[in-house]
Amino acid sequence: MLSHIHIAGSADAAREALLDRLDLKTRQQLPAGSLENSVAILSTGRFSPRLSLLIRGIEYRHNEFAEDTVLSTTVETAEDALAIASAHVTTLPSGHDLAIALDLEPDPVFVVWFRPRAVRRRKTGSQAVTLAPLASPLGQQSVAVLQWFDALTDEALPDYDGTLVTAERASKTYSRAAKAVNTRRTYRSVVRSWCTWTARHGIPALPARSEDVASYLADLALQKKRPATVDLHRAALRYLHHIAQVPVPTAHALVSETVAGIRRTSTGSTSRQVKGLTWDLLGDVIEQIDTTELVGVRDKAILLLGFAGALRRSEVAALCLENVALDDDGMRIRLDRSKGDRTSQGVEVAIPRGITALCPVRAYEAWLRKAKLNEAKGPVFRRVWLPPASEPGEPPALPSMGTEALSDRSVARIIQKRCTDAGLNGDFSGHSLRRGAITTGARDGTDLVSLKRFSRHQTFGVVEKYIEVEDAMTKHPGRTRF
Repeated sequence: MLSHIHIAGSADAAREALLDRLDLKTRQQLPAGSLENSVAILSTGRFSPRLSLLIRGIEYRHNEFAEDTVLSTTVETAEDALAIASAHVTTLPSGHDLAIALDLEPDPVFVVWFRPRAVRRRKTGSQAVTLAPLASPLGQQSVAVLQWFDALTDEALPDYDGTLVTAERASKTYSRAAKAVNTRRTYRSVVRSWCTWTARHGIPALPARSEDVASYLADLALQKKRPATVDLHRAALRYLHHIAQVPVPTAHALVSETVAGIRRTSTGSTSRQVKGLTWDLLGDVIEQIDTTELVGVRDKAILLLGFAGALRRSEVAALCLENVALDDDGMRIRLDRSKGDRTSQGVEVAIPRGITALCPVRAYEAWLRKAKLNEAKGPVFRRVWLPPASEPGEPPALPSMGTEALSDRSVARIIQKRCTDAGLNGDFSGHSLRRGAITTGARDGTDLVSLKRFSRHQTFGVVEKYIEVEDAMTKHPGRTRF
């Protein structure tokens, strides 16, 4: 019933969102690992709360477009979604069928789309090879451009069969994999915005004209978007045209001058200033955590490890048991993937063992014991479900723990919740541990070279931006001279 499952971000976050809504029978049938192979199972699943059914950017008649049209907000199954969509969409484009996809970013929704009916095949000797759709939907409707871009950025590697066609497809898939998952997710969002804008104004989305790109970026600036956001949209449109193998309009002088003017006339950055969770603040947060509960032991370990290793929230979420080595001196964590590790060679983070109640190594060991993580492999930090309320006279039920890793968003929510519970004021996020650790090191007098090695940044300039200077008067280099 479902044509495919669309996961734009973290696969772990997608699974978590599904488990919150799926009926028990379907949850039990879901295999571990990737959800892409669960289309048949999810096609018969029932969702509660029920899902919305959307049409994204469909053209109803000439030059009249809808952005995101909500057909229903109470769809229980994929079969119901197809029935509602069929009743609404009475005319299909030539050579297309009506299909329903399950979009898991950021929340689960059913999405109506037009699936090409024809499949082109080419003979190579005695073997028939299925070819991919057209290289790019040049001159087609914005919705076709968006669907093509979504499909490409989600495309899996083909199975090896020794043919040139497969090798060419694999080459393009590998080249797209050079972009980080978060980057591809952001680019998808930008292309969706671009396609919506071009559809609304009746101008081509691909290939784009340089004057249209300049107007689009100017439109963003008029909406008070930051110059950094404008630069991001320009980069995404450059990438869109690059993979379409058409001339890139973003390099035109008109676009460059428009962006330069946006930067020059910007009235100042309104970027979010995340507050660092320094050591003193971290101690206040830890004091408020109830470590008699399983979830409290887990959250304490997350906070202390994230701080001690200056870890990003994605790195905390991705920690695996097989990548952590313990000894009398402390622990060594191998990060297989890290933002600064562009060649994916892996980096090692060393954390010394301490003697206080705030020792991150001891907190990690306490979590292993409490969670009974005796296996040699698997994610370190997992979701914990609170137990149901016990009946009068019965012993309290125990919490249950999942097998999947927490998502990076879950790690961020844990940090924010624990800071709120401790009564801290400020904008805390998943990056607060890393920022706070670097700031604490600077206040303790750690030299910049050591801080750069500790934070695993590429340049000293970036390290300096992480350091919060709240005592500018006392640290002024001329204070003792004046």
